[in-house]
Amino acid sequence: MATTRANLVLYSLLLVGILMTSPVFSQDLKSAIRLTENEQYNDAMQEYEAIIAKEPGNGDNYYYYGESFLKSYFSDSSNVSLKEISEKALTQFRKGIAVDSLNPLNYIGLGKLDLYKGDRLTAKGHFTKAESFLPSRGKKNLMPVERQVVVLQKIAEAYLKSPAGDTADVFSYLRKAEKLDKKNPETYLLKGDAYLFLINDGSNAIFNYKKAQDYDPGSARAKLRLGQLWVRAKRPMDALDYYKEALDIDSTYAPAYRELAELYRMASQFDNAQKMYKKFLDLNQKNLSARVRYASFLFLSKNYNETILQSREILAQDDSYNFLNRIAGYACFETGQYDDGLKFMKEFFLKTQPEKILPSDYSYLGRILSKSGQDSLAILEFEKAASLEPANVDHLGDMITSWNKMKKYDKAALVQERKIQLLESPTYADYLNLGKTYYQAQNWDMADSAFVRVNTMKPDLVQAYIWRARVYANKDPETKDGLAKPFYEKVIEVAVADSVKNSKDLIESYKYLAYFFFKNKKWCESLEYWLKAEAIDPNDEQAKSAIKDLKVRCPRK
Repeated sequence: MATTRANLVLYSLLLVGILMTSPVFSQDLKSAIRLTENEQYNDAMQEYEAIIAKEPGNGDNYYYYGESFLKSYFSDSSNVSLKEISEKALTQFRKGIAVDSLNPLNYIGLGKLDLYKGDRLTAKGHFTKAESFLPSRGKKNLMPVERQVVVLQKIAEAYLKSPAGDTADVFSYLRKAEKLDKKNPETYLLKGDAYLFLINDGSNAIFNYKKAQDYDPGSARAKLRLGQLWVRAKRPMDALDYYKEALDIDSTYAPAYRELAELYRMASQFDNAQKMYKKFLDLNQKNLSARVRYASFLFLSKNYNETILQSREILAQDDSYNFLNRIAGYACFETGQYDDGLKFMKEFFLKTQPEKILPSDYSYLGRILSKSGQDSLAILEFEKAASLEPANVDHLGDMITSWNKMKKYDKAALVQERKIQLLESPTYADYLNLGKTYYQAQNWDMADSAFVRVNTMKPDLVQAYIWRARVYANKDPETKDGLAKPFYEKVIEVAVADSVKNSKDLIESYKYLAYFFFKNKKWCESLEYWLKAEAIDPNDEQAKSAIKDLKVRCPRK
């Protein structure tokens, strides 16, 4: 009899645990999960808070609340901090375990967070704990099959979204889930994701997405996934069809409008893109997280003034969206609003975490400082950008511009040398610019060396010869030795092929030679070159005066 009573007690405890891990969600929880899938994260989180207040002992509520935080990160990872989001999710998973220790889902939540940190061993321990609640040989319980499938799917999803992308683990858990229920659409959606994102196998991804659609024709998610697949495959028209089909199934499915907006943006159809994004906002009841994504979209669509307006309005409501200071600062630069841009960028740097700083943040701040006349400070920012992204020569280009504005040509030339060393195949234009910079620095030998490189790379380029001529003219400022003479003669030889295009260089060359012969008292030769200069520009007063004087000295002309 005692044994029978003990069995009844054990059965009662198991039953309590089973009921607590039932896959049947309350209508409220279904609604909150739906809000999460629709990317209405603010509304979803408010609903989770209300649900938890009503059902504080249900571990599922905490798990899906924590997962909502993580989904918000994966939907906009460039603008949301994984560290901050993970801490919020961790709080919910721990609360779920505290109130419902027999619920496997929150242990899976902890394992997910460990995987995102790269701690596979600890994650495995949490997943093993979650699996310990599943039926097994020698340990029978009444956990419904649906619930078992959810546990296996969630572990598979954790591995799927981990930085390492653990293919073997993902497919192992999905095979177990499929064995339990061959018609569960979520299993096939996850298999499709695994094939697409971990193996880059589009064919198997399509097969599984379509299978998910077959088992749940009323869900738009599979259609959305197929559209995303075709975007990845650079077949936008196929993607467009699938997004439209998703909306035919569910006209309130907000992510489909967002994806359509992005598709139109990539096609530079900015009006259509903005219409789709406004529908996305309307469905999201203009909640803050949706508006934040809209602001990012506006910036990517080069709608800079609207980006600034949206960013100001959102920050006035919630200044925790610090990256809006970033994109508003960028947008201010693009629209020439440098004072406001400086304020936004300073606010961004004041509030941001070091690991969230991008090279472009330093670059844009530097450009704004340069446009504000603060080039010495701008150069410091360009150096920071270059240190984070050493292969990007654009940062060095910005630096060169600032050094040139400050008339620090020697420093500009050194940066130009750095830039050329980084280029895989420097062009003649790179060496031409280097030569001009050394010329401005009055480093005649280095300037000439650069122009010689241009002569070698582009023998018919007049510019290289005219600059070499100027170098030697400066080496012989009194024109005593005529050092520049052969170079100006070479300019004429090359430039006469297109005398209209090269008229200014020809005039400069004729005038130099005219002056050289004048210095050497060869009046007729000097007059000959002045006449050539006048033939190109009859209104040149200097040529007119010289010709008048030299005709007296050289009457035969």
